[in-house]
Amino acid sequence: MTQRNISSYLPIIYLFAILTSIFIIHLTELIGAHYHQIEIRNIDKKNKKLHTKRPSKKRPVAKISEPRAQKVDSTMVPSDTILQKELMTEEPLVISDTDFFSNMVEEYYAKRENTRGRISRTDVVIRYYKKEKDKDRVYQLRNLGFYIHERPAEDDFDDFASNAIFYGDSIKREDLILIAYNMMQNGINLQSLKLSKFHDAWKANSVEIGTDTTALDKKPFTLAVLREKWESM
Repeated sequence: MTQRNISSYLPIIYLFAILTSIFIIHLTELIGAHYHQIEIRNIDKKNKKLHTKRPSKKRPVAKISEPRAQKVDSTMVPSDTILQKELMTEEPLVISDTDFFSNMVEEYYAKRENTRGRISRTDVVIRYYKKEKDKDRVYQLRNLGFYIHERPAEDDFDDFASNAIFYGDSIKREDLILIAYNMMQNGINLQSLKLSKFHDAWKANSVEIGTDTTALDKKPFTLAVLREKWESM
């Protein structure tokens, strides 16, 4: 009977032992946390003492360094705000019309490997309706490498000089303005620059040089006007 009674209490004894172990572990943790907090407080006290001592040592250094910084900023090195104002007030680089077109010509020759017109352009067809009053001015386009296909002018236009360029859709802006500039530089009073009649058909790759009678009363182009046309295309 005694053995049976003891065995019946074994689960309770094991549970009590487990609970006792948990209590001891928890109590140990609490004691460790308490001493840890005490240790942290002691460290904080030490840091506060060190912190209160440091400013007294650094104050003389701060007093000496402040005037030096002000002297350098005010007399030797301009402030960032002054530099920014100077940059904002700088005028943008303006290229004159003459330099603009001169650079265009140089870039054109550079792209053609400085051939100076020795290699003919086959991608642009220049149709020139020949006029006696033009003399050889239009033929100066050959220096740019363009081939000039001469066409007879109609009888009604024999007494006029060339004043117009008619171009097709496939003509590049660079080539068109370059042709116009060359003509103007060689004495052609250019008054008209517009699409040809069949600009999107068989004349798409053509540049026609002739007379536009509707523009005879207009002022000849200046380099400024030609540049505006370049920018608007």
